[in-house]
Amino acid sequence: MKEYRNEHVIVHWFPELCAHPGTCLRLLPKVFNLDQRPWVNVEGAEPEEIIRTIDKCPTGALRYSLPEGSRVDAQIANGVGSIDFGKTYSAAVKIKVSANGPLFIEGPTVVIGLDGKPLKEGSRIALCRCGLSENRPFCDGVHRKKGWKPDQA
Repeated sequence: MKEYRNEHVIVHWFPELCAHPGTCLRLLPKVFNLDQRPWVNVEGAEPEEIIRTIDKCPTGALRYSLPEGSRVDAQIANGVGSIDFGKTYSAAVKIKVSANGPLFIEGPTVVIGLDGKPLKEGSRIALCRCGLSENRPFCDGVHRKKGWKPDQA
């Protein structure tokens, strides 16, 4: 996990969970920009705008929290992208099939490995459908590079 912070918001990035759908890049390029280093610029937008964008990350690879003394209203920072979100979420789990991409799981989830131990616990997870991921069972976005498309029914 990598952290990017300022006095009002902390962005947590879990690169091993990122399936690279590009949602953050499209919605807020002044903060999320792969051509810059670091690629996350927490000074590029208001913290509330960063929070709204992270709440739309379909994989859970981007999360946020508030540092002590943040001016951000805690009610705004309790969405699906909150680092603490899965701890209080009680709705049913949703599994969404994406076109030519991963399965997106939303809701309190624990992925258990072959050894019976938890691999990932969270409220948003992207699982590989193509079998090409280097990070199975999680999607790493390689399906796009390889041109994978599921059988058409």
